Amino acid sequence: MATLNGAIRSYGAAVRRMEREQQRNARESAKRFKEQQKLEEIENAQQAVSDWENYVDTIQSLHKNCTEQIDWKQIENTKKPIEPLLDSKNEVVAKNKLDSFKPSILDKIFRSSQKKITRLNSLLEQAKIKDKEIYDVNYKEYLDELNNWKELQEINTGIKNNETDFYKKALQYFNPFSDIGELGTQISFCFEQNHIDIDLHVNSLDVIPDYELKQTSTGKLSKKNMPKTRFNELYQDHICSASMRIAREVFAYIPIDYARINAVAKIINTKTGHLEEQPILSVIFLPETIDNLNLETIDPSDSMQNFVHNMNFSKTKGFSVIEKAELER
Repeated sequence: MATLNGAIRSYGAAVRRMEREQQRNARESAKRFKEQQKLEEIENAQQAVSDWENYVDTIQSLHKNCTEQIDWKQIENTKKPIEPLLDSKNEVVAKNKLDSFKPSILDKIFRSSQKKITRLNSLLEQAKIKDKEIYDVNYKEYLDELNNWKELQEINTGIKNNETDFYKKALQYFNPFSDIGELGTQISFCFEQNHIDIDLHVNSLDVIPDYELKQTSTGKLSKKNMPKTRFNELYQDHICSASMRIAREVFAYIPIDYARINAVAKIINTKTGHLEEQPILSVIFLPETIDNLNLETIDPSDSMQNFVHNMNFSKTKGFSVIEKAELER
């Protein structure tokens, strides 16, 4: 039962598989990085440097991968699935064999005609059962397709009417943030009529390696402490890259005017002296602005200048607490 709606559903599943593959690659890089940290001595210098470089590249390139834009017009034009009919092809074949049976001379001599007729009748009943089983599978698929079609049509109508409940339902249906480990620890949404406000609880500083690996001209491994400024800049790129990725994923599913992404981290509140969850980056992303960027070559931190944003960052001290960005009215 191949329907367009089924293709859309399969597409959604394919997107999630691709997303999981990207996340798996990120986790593999992170795993190898953590294993390196535990080793006092690394035997394969070339592999160690390669793993380190891949990991560092991964944590600041999150914005490059994203789901393709969902075509809601295509979904709207998807025809309602057609209820399947019972196909009796196996029964027809079995009945033809029964009806065309003619006892041979040997059947008459050994009196085996009735035995063969009984067997053909049994095969006929089995054929009916098989046809019914095939129908039951097709009918179940039809019901699944019908439910998916109804759900997608309902979501599409809600999105066209700018109903915020259906923004949420669209994200729940496709579930792009089912595993957000590479982006942060938690995401919370506040849906408005023409935009979404998102708090991204970012990964801690532990996500950044505090050392650099290089291979010397003699093939040996050189491991040095990463300069504090380089460490902070990497973390800045990671936070900015993850924030843009969240915005891109949302724009892929929901046709809204903008998304405000607030990167929230545990940071010392200078008033209390305690670690508290506070915003360290707040960006108002516009989809058309992102579309005009060369995402393969941008510096994630520098690219924030293209958007209304608040970020207080120092190469020597890192992030400081900021107020959430607001659009000028």
